[in-house]
Amino acid sequence: MRKTTSFILMLVLSLALVVAGCGSGGGETGSSNQNQPPASSTDSEGSAGQTNEQANEQTDTPKETVTLKWGTWMGEEEANRIIEAFEATHPHINIETDPAVTWPWNEKLAAVAAAGQLPDVIWTFGVPVAAANGWLEDLTPFLAADPEYQAGNTFKNLDETANYNGKQYALPHSLLMFGVFLNLDLFEKENIPIPSANWTVDEMREAAIKLTKYNDNQFGMANIKGMRETLTSAFDPSLGWNTWDGEKFNFTSPAFKETIAFIDELLYSDKVSLDIYKQEEKEQWYGKDKNPWMLGKIGMQYDGTWLINGSIQDANFKWDIRPLPASKGQRIPLITDYVGITKSSQHKEEAFEFVKWLTYSKEGWMERMKPEWPLNSIPLINDEEVWNAYLGREDMPAGMRDMIAMIPDGFVDPIKWLPGYMDALNIYQETFKQIDERKAKLEDVAPDLEKRMNDAYKTAADQLSAAP
Repeated sequence: MRKTTSFILMLVLSLALVVAGCGSGGGETGSSNQNQPPASSTDSEGSAGQTNEQANEQTDTPKETVTLKWGTWMGEEEANRIIEAFEATHPHINIETDPAVTWPWNEKLAAVAAAGQLPDVIWTFGVPVAAANGWLEDLTPFLAADPEYQAGNTFKNLDETANYNGKQYALPHSLLMFGVFLNLDLFEKENIPIPSANWTVDEMREAAIKLTKYNDNQFGMANIKGMRETLTSAFDPSLGWNTWDGEKFNFTSPAFKETIAFIDELLYSDKVSLDIYKQEEKEQWYGKDKNPWMLGKIGMQYDGTWLINGSIQDANFKWDIRPLPASKGQRIPLITDYVGITKSSQHKEEAFEFVKWLTYSKEGWMERMKPEWPLNSIPLINDEEVWNAYLGREDMPAGMRDMIAMIPDGFVDPIKWLPGYMDALNIYQETFKQIDERKAKLEDVAPDLEKRMNDAYKTAADQLSAAP
């Protein structure tokens, strides 16, 4: 559905760490290349062969002030912070959030679209839905004309998730990732070596067993059922989220069978995870509405990087983060949110300036890297100054440096970009509910699960291709 394209990236960190990769149309594969971003021109001429004087004369010409409507689920305080920072460097563009666009997101977007009142810039909960309905403008011409984008400093495996039939309908505006959080104090207490970034699934299991102390209500792991969707990449690096390989789901693959067997062993044989216990038992052990991780009772927790802020504030122990462990390979699960310009916008050039600031503008990211800004996203551009600001934030876990290096080869949660995935995910959840309740066995239902999820994708992909 998308073209497979080779892209070149360089992640320059303070120690000159180089990372690079290429993304397939499904954002599921990567390879290593190197690229040095082009140096800034020192010529005496401005853009398009203009002299500096001519360029300044054009710059001095007042621009017409326009007002853009922005559909976002961002909280009011954070949205106002974004607006204030953007308007400070773009005085001719005013941004107003649109209160008519709220949850349920796609339904409200459909309602304002039917009324001819779509905002100029919208966050999308499902890019395929917005694209198929004709709400989104193709960003390709804007990006092709922008030297900053053409410099190749974005993560192309992320950008391409929102590219359909050669059209870039949206761009990621935020990035999160899943990893394994480690309670370093518990590792020290149980005399277990701290795992390195390239640790293995066997090392994780061994540590989980040693960290589990039933008499203390202390468990080696938590949230590992979520690994069913991502750990297959360790047993077969060609497979990404829920076995997606860029074209289809692969639930009958040996790697998925091996993944489920490994996780089931942790859950039901080793019994090292809090996942298998009832809520009433957890409340009896830890108290109502208490978080066992924050209480220091979990050795390793599979979770998203949104846990970083909470752990900085509430965890009274030493902790760090690691990528998913390796078996035959090691890749990292990523989560993206998307923003685009609506076709109905009367100010597309100005709307693109705002989209750029939200997605790949160095100016925008440097503003958000200020200490007073909340840490809500990993930067989406490869820039030394931006990475130094991000990694230099107070209490940033050291393990994030290794995880950032893996972004170009990472795979993205399909929920907001893969056609038909919302329907497919319902099928997946229903199937595993039966498996967890011991009403079905994986080997019996895997072929049907695979077929139904692939059918859901194909139906939605065909509809998107046929959409005007």
